[in-house]
Amino acid sequence: MRYFPRKSLILQKINPMTLTRYFLAVAIALSLVPVAAAQSSKSIISATPEKAGGIYYAYDIETDSLPPVPEGYAPVYISHYGRHGSRWPVNQKIYKNAGDFFQRQQLAENITPEGKALWKQVTLCAGNAYGHLGELTPMGERQHKAIAERMYSRFPELFTNGGQIIARSSIEPRCIMSMVAFTDRLKELNTSVSIKKHATPGDMDFIHHNTEEAKLNTGEDAPWMWEFSQYRDSVSKCGKVAAKLFKKVPESDSIPLFMRSLYDVAISVQDIDSLDADILSIFDADELTGLWKASNYMQYIANAKSPVSMNSGTESVKPLLAEITGRADEMLASGEAAIDLRFGHDTDLLRLVSLIDLDGKGIELEDPEEAAEKWRNFEISPMGANLQLIFFRNKAGNVIVLPRLNEIPVAISDVPQVVPGFYDWDLLKTYFASL
Repeated sequence: MRYFPRKSLILQKINPMTLTRYFLAVAIALSLVPVAAAQSSKSIISATPEKAGGIYYAYDIETDSLPPVPEGYAPVYISHYGRHGSRWPVNQKIYKNAGDFFQRQQLAENITPEGKALWKQVTLCAGNAYGHLGELTPMGERQHKAIAERMYSRFPELFTNGGQIIARSSIEPRCIMSMVAFTDRLKELNTSVSIKKHATPGDMDFIHHNTEEAKLNTGEDAPWMWEFSQYRDSVSKCGKVAAKLFKKVPESDSIPLFMRSLYDVAISVQDIDSLDADILSIFDADELTGLWKASNYMQYIANAKSPVSMNSGTESVKPLLAEITGRADEMLASGEAAIDLRFGHDTDLLRLVSLIDLDGKGIELEDPEEAAEKWRNFEISPMGANLQLIFFRNKAGNVIVLPRLNEIPVAISDVPQVVPGFYDWDLLKTYFASL
């Protein structure tokens, strides 16, 4: 059971009329929940196997959405945190682990024609990634250009010549290149727009912050990792896949590592335009879902409100939330149209969404099956994922905020909406301070 000690302070500020509007908004929001929300993870992955890629799932939003803006309100500020776009894998070991296992089975004359064909594809993928590990792909650039264009089209009044736009990036090259792609597109749309860009080590204190507790609780030597690894190995044997690739299913302790490496190679293909390979189809929905569940749960423990990691992941992102809140107040007080753009990593976005409890993702879960149905990494932080807080103000000076995750409006469970989709900034700020 989640408990926020200051929740009562928030509700005390709401008058009966606002509460009426709130419950009406909830009813409307529930009526608009897409059918897909009730689907099982297995059915989702069966329909779109690429979603088993989790954080490797390539950003698929092509049309953003916005609820009706209340009469008299105009946009004045955007606070944005974007994950870098699609990239090459960061670890060469996934290719080596898979290739070495194929090699051993070849020497034992235990590889099928289908296995040999798949081995060639793995080798092709390894060659394609050589020299590009962790680098932003052309697809990743296009994702950020498209997000920038939709933002510009939705809120053109914020991109006037006098508006202040500041972009800050993690010092990782893929994040810097994502920032460049985003801001370049804005300059293409309006050559006179002024954008200040930073990729400063000092900003890493909030752009990509890790406490010592988080480092201890999320590494390979974390106290929970041994027990988790037993579960992970149990769902990584993939007997059906092994039966296709090998004449006799190898009796080897290396099978789970081989299958996870093959899975890691397979899910990365979708992020690379020029790569003509199909490894994902070797897995059926059951085994693919099992591999994804293990990966998803590991990320839940490391980044969400998990009792296993003592919430150390969400604790790490509090400096980012504080920076977001402080900058918003500063820009609102200035009276200028303004935009803050930040470019970072999947972990930070997973943690921020979980800390704030966007779309119910602040839930405490006990096992992989629960996480698979209630906390899906491909819904939160695919490649190119983003969280946008859009601020609107009326002539009386009232400020309301629209949160959007991946350009789709999302709800915050413990804060009432003033109208469907929108939150009073003072109440939202009080909630943020209570976390």
